Amino acid sequence: MSLLLKNGTYINIDTLAFTPTDILVDETSGQLRFSAENPFTDAEISGAVTEDCSSKYIMHSFADGYQRPCLSMAFAHKEFDQRQLTYFRYLSQILWKVDAMMDEDLLYASALYAAITAAKNGTTFAVCRNETSKYIDGALNTIKKAFDQVGVSTLLSFAASQSDGFNTALKIIDANAAFASDNQAIMGIAASYLATNEILETVEVICRKNQKGVLINVAEDSLDQANTMRDYKRRVVARLYESGLMNYTSSILTNANYVDDNERDLINDKPAWVVHNPCGNFQRGIVPFNSKWIEYNIMLGTDFSGASIIDSMRTAYYQTLSTENYITTQQAYNSMNAVHKYIRLNEFKGDDDNNLVVFSNPTPMALDKSNFIKHLAYNFSNRDIDMVISDGRIIVKDGTTTLVDEKEALKLCAEQLKRIT
Repeated sequence: MSLLLKNGTYINIDTLAFTPTDILVDETSGQLRFSAENPFTDAEISGAVTEDCSSKYIMHSFADGYQRPCLSMAFAHKEFDQRQLTYFRYLSQILWKVDAMMDEDLLYASALYAAITAAKNGTTFAVCRNETSKYIDGALNTIKKAFDQVGVSTLLSFAASQSDGFNTALKIIDANAAFASDNQAIMGIAASYLATNEILETVEVICRKNQKGVLINVAEDSLDQANTMRDYKRRVVARLYESGLMNYTSSILTNANYVDDNERDLINDKPAWVVHNPCGNFQRGIVPFNSKWIEYNIMLGTDFSGASIIDSMRTAYYQTLSTENYITTQQAYNSMNAVHKYIRLNEFKGDDDNNLVVFSNPTPMALDKSNFIKHLAYNFSNRDIDMVISDGRIIVKDGTTTLVDEKEALKLCAEQLKRIT
């Protein structure tokens, strides 16, 4: 069924051209048609669901370059004093605690909450990493089920780790590979210091066979560099570079906070992407991302922060203002939109033109090409979102999800949340 958006203003996210137009959204083909280019006939719009978008703006919806649904409810955990906040405390008192209790019900609830939050933030595609070691078989299907129900498309991966032993890592790798054989997915590794040479080699063989990459946490904390140097006499990026895992356009290196100039050169020499998660890192007291190379293959994610991708764009921009690697709002905007290029380049599904956000502008400033990015950086609020369209279907309207009963879903999440607080 087609959807007709009447009397709106379409914003092209690449050119920033503003076009007053009616838009015919096709659910099947993924395409858009604009009355400003070619007026619609009565036959073409007959039977279409019509939404009045007068005084509203319409643009491509957002995509999230990195999200961890399994930790979406971690906000309920202890808030550390900044002097107490360390990477190890985050691991031991949040990540490991949640994982110890993880089962299908908890993961489903966590993924459902993550999907609802993403949709209401205007996100219709999320690159998701799972890292549950207690619940393995069926875990990726559980996450996909929750996101599908809300209407958010996914690219999934499962982070293999030796933290629970090599046999557990192999089970995760096998589960990831089995899921990827029938679903949209890439392989996953937790981090260099949590992956033996055997783990890297096993994953690389699968990547080479399928010609798809890996998602791996890279030097999120100095611990990764120190332990990798101790055990493998290599810095993290050099080890991955030599392994061949950075050879794929679908490979994603997350964070890369603690890398040096030589490692940046190695990354720039390969087609792999880096995803920066400024809100999640800020919450955990991790140093701001070094943006020297922001114009390369850098995209933005939210991790498990619950933030919107607009929040990530803002934080990425704000964090550099007092540093020598100052970036502009335009550069932050480019990084926010880079995930769309990543999806197109690798021919993943779920981010066609019929994924849209319809929003209002409550400020007295008239929006145009010259000030739109500034508006996103300083004024845009998720409360301004009137409608979110995913694959041609309305999945959020007037602040509420449409494909799932949000009140009932949140009740289910609340019951599972009691287990980990």
